[in-house]
Amino acid sequence: MPKIVNHEAYRLELLHKATPLFVQYGFEGLTTRQLARHLGVSTGTLYHYFANKEQLFECLARQWMEADMSWVREIFQATPDRQARIRQVGHFLAQNRAKFDTQNQLVLQFCRLQQQRGIDMAPFWDDICAGWDRLTREMLELQSDFAAELMGKVIDGIFMQWFQGGQNLDLAAFFERPKF
Repeated sequence: MPKIVNHEAYRLELLHKATPLFVQYGFEGLTTRQLARHLGVSTGTLYHYFANKEQLFECLARQWMEADMSWVREIFQATPDRQARIRQVGHFLAQNRAKFDTQNQLVLQFCRLQQQRGIDMAPFWDDICAGWDRLTREMLELQSDFAAELMGKVIDGIFMQWFQGGQNLDLAAFFERPKF
């Protein structure tokens, strides 16, 4: 009897198992052949689920975003007061810095390499930013697109500060008195 495979579940399993490999080797340092070997599948199987390593990584980055958004929604919904949620942003970012640093560094490395190859990464970034803007607006109960976009830019600025080696940000104090 032929084996019945839930293709979407298996695809998600491959993505989940690929995460520590990209963390360990980086996007550029991991070949498709190495990826398949570490995942315990043939390169043909990998190509059956993903057209190439780039598509696999884009799917992985989107999966991170979706998982992180669910996680953020769950955490922030537990805080019923809007002002408390805004204050909580700084604590949340500081507590999860390592996770966000790793993901952001991998995604930035991926996008830089794609852009060097002449691939326009704007649609990829636009989709990710739009998702976070919607979540920010919803979770912080911001009434305007401008306020949601501004909060997104503040958080992006924090990520860029971290990426450039900034260690001395007191995020709790920054978000203690909401400026929105």
